[in-house]
Amino acid sequence: MEQVREYKCPSCGAPMQFDIDAQCMVCSFCAGRYDLDYIRSHFNEVTDEKLSDFDWVERTKYVWEPDVLEHLAEYTCSSCGGNIITKNIISSARCPFCGHDVVISSNFDGDLRPDKVIPFRRSREEFAEKYREKIASAEYAPKEFSDPAVMDNIIGCYVPIWLYSFDCGTDVGTRGKVDFRIKDYPILGTDIKRDTFYSVAPFMYEDSEPFTESCLTGYFASRYSIGAEHAMEKADEEARAVCSARAASIVGGDYIPDQMKTKTSVSHKELTYFLVPVWFLNVAYKGVDYTFAMNGQTGEFASPKVPLNYKAKLHHFLTFLVLEVIAFILSFLWIKEDNISVFEAVCINLFHVLFFATVPVYILSVIVHNLMSKKRVGGLKQGSAPNVASIAGFITQVR
Repeated sequence: MEQVREYKCPSCGAPMQFDIDAQCMVCSFCAGRYDLDYIRSHFNEVTDEKLSDFDWVERTKYVWEPDVLEHLAEYTCSSCGGNIITKNIISSARCPFCGHDVVISSNFDGDLRPDKVIPFRRSREEFAEKYREKIASAEYAPKEFSDPAVMDNIIGCYVPIWLYSFDCGTDVGTRGKVDFRIKDYPILGTDIKRDTFYSVAPFMYEDSEPFTESCLTGYFASRYSIGAEHAMEKADEEARAVCSARAASIVGGDYIPDQMKTKTSVSHKELTYFLVPVWFLNVAYKGVDYTFAMNGQTGEFASPKVPLNYKAKLHHFLTFLVLEVIAFILSFLWIKEDNISVFEAVCINLFHVLFFATVPVYILSVIVHNLMSKKRVGGLKQGSAPNVASIAGFITQVR
């Protein structure tokens, strides 16, 4: 059995949860409020159990790596004694017997403890409102997306990330050397959709709190499943490629891999382990999960492009049919002459419309369809491009 912690009200003993609006722990029974400093003191919650000279960069090879230690674990609820079974990387859970939220504190012992946490500052209701606004702007989205029951699937998650800063120096042979600084590059510490996460970034890391377990109550949380060593290796590789190209451009000339000799070194590494808040909603449609997300700190919302339902296809077909009829009538009036019969004119007109006018009419129908239903077609507009996913956006030239 592993150690779990439940936060009960000091006044009445009822369970407490972190309240987003109040930014403190609130009792579900007597409505008592306690700030995070009081919670840390009252529950003897250690802010950081790591040694004062602890360095993630130096310790990467000695701390927990998920690829060899991930497994199912069993925990005991501190309220009812019931067993809670989940993956050992999961850091918060709800007892299936008494329904109380618990934090699996053994996941934060010693070197595994995050350095910082950004508590939720945007509520579930705000996410739901933004989602409803998006769906309302997409009349042709399938009904599965507007079903009120979908709101039951909204989940608040604390996502583990590594905040990585380092220097990258590139020596371009006899042409000189250029030094770069990469500052606060976020690297996902868990296996979630990369583009979805980066679409709601960035986070305001300066507004973070020293890590405290209490603010995790009532939300899904996990410790990292992508180790620091693996995360840094991938970032270093990407940084070397980007910095080599930039350095070659700065000193003059085009960078051609394997042809221009460059030597890039990475130094002065700094790594911080964060938990950041994100609201998620997965909508399943025809075997595909469509993920909506909102930054739990800034409110930045990201939505996928959802599929169209049959109404959109019908609208397009009717638009095409109307334009085709108009083309037929105009063509008939142009072709019809007194010296030919109506039947002959109709036959000639059908041939002309089918073989010469159909393609232009179809293209025109697409344009008209999009203009008439600009807010409806294509489901939801894709969120902002996840530019921060590239390390190039975090590089500054030092000299």
